Amino acid sequence: MSSPPAIRVSHLTKRFGAQVVVDDLSFEVAAGETLVLLGPSGCGKTTLLKTLNRLVEPDGGTIAVHGRDVRQLAPEELRRGMGYVIQQVGLLPHYTVAQNIGVVPGLLGQPAAATAARTTELLERLHLPAARFAHLLPAQLSGGQAQRVGLARALAADPPVVLLDEPFGALDPLTRAAVRRDFRELDELRRKTVVLVTHDVQEAFELADRVILLNQGQIQQLGPPRELLRQPASDFVRSFFQAERLALEMRVTPLAEVLPFLTDAAPAPAGAPVLSARASVQEAVALLHETQAASLRVAEAPATAVALGPLLAAFGRALP
Repeated sequence: MSSPPAIRVSHLTKRFGAQVVVDDLSFEVAAGETLVLLGPSGCGKTTLLKTLNRLVEPDGGTIAVHGRDVRQLAPEELRRGMGYVIQQVGLLPHYTVAQNIGVVPGLLGQPAAATAARTTELLERLHLPAARFAHLLPAQLSGGQAQRVGLARALAADPPVVLLDEPFGALDPLTRAAVRRDFRELDELRRKTVVLVTHDVQEAFELADRVILLNQGQIQQLGPPRELLRQPASDFVRSFFQAERLALEMRVTPLAEVLPFLTDAAPAPAGAPVLSARASVQEAVALLHETQAASLRVAEAPATAVALGPLLAAFGRALP
């Protein structure tokens, strides 16, 4: 028997005046899944996210979280069981970093010693050593540091569901990539159900297990990133990804699909970086750039050295 979904949305509708912003949406989010809400500006993705924690009350339909109708829960009780991160972070300016992270555990009556230990643990995992950062005020942080603190605050009470609304949108590209990498690699999030809003297609394909592509308040397609890219359900879906198609193909194409198209097979040199055949072409290119190595070795094909030029040529031949 399959496990019940962590979130079930049924026939959800939200209007602002005469405008239907969320139009009869139904979908489920599995426990431990990262679902990304993607679409053009004004498509309803942020409004949809905010209905999940009742920051916006829908006009019709139902939302169940772990089998409980959210309308049966007081809003504050519901929100304490959900982490929530926004683009502007929203840290309390007169609280230190440690105090900001401890807000929700304090509201839940968790012991101060346990909260302090949890705060230290999260800061260390997010590359913000507690000895250096715990006592600082938000105004003393960079944008990337503040965003990491916002994520730590959302995770402090160990909620099973985390909602993120454009959490990296205000950061410069380099900081954004670094914070996103920390986000992706954080073990804490691998055990949680995550719903993330973004307008960044590359970000969606990097982080999502599945994507909901919205337009005018309606679901245009729901599925894994590779499916949306290679099996678009409509002309809208196809055109939405067209401008970035090549880069997206690099993200959804595993090395295993490219190896048969390599024309030169030679052993990788000793000390070459190693990557799994399940890794994407994009990850392989990034690893070669980061390490400045002449080639890498694929763990499942140790006799084959993969250099950047031949890799890109093979990728081109492997494209559908």
